[in-house]
Amino acid sequence: MDKYVELRDKGILPYWTIHHGVTLSCYYADPDGNQLEFQADCFDSNQGSNDFMHGPNYDINPIGVEFDPQDLVNRLRAGTPEAALLQRQVHLPVSPVRGSLME
Repeated sequence: MDKYVELRDKGILPYWTIHHGVTLSCYYADPDGNQLEFQADCFDSNQGSNDFMHGPNYDINPIGVEFDPQDLVNRLRAGTPEAALLQRQVHLPVSPVRGSLME
């Protein structure tokens, strides 16, 4: 979340923040419509990611749920372990796919 804070402090905010289950992602768009995704892996191994994708929570929601990045920053600063925040605890509602800031 360090990059989110760095960009936020410069007035640059993501147009979509979503917890995919296997990654935690912040999507950004520039004025020309170029898009960039910053992501953090939620598992420390490919097997962990594979297990999630073959489990019931991926079947419920393969897209992911939106999250508030500032909430994660606040929780990290309050002492919540990063590993606890990387595990997707909420699986619904399914987020609509957001293509860019310009939609």
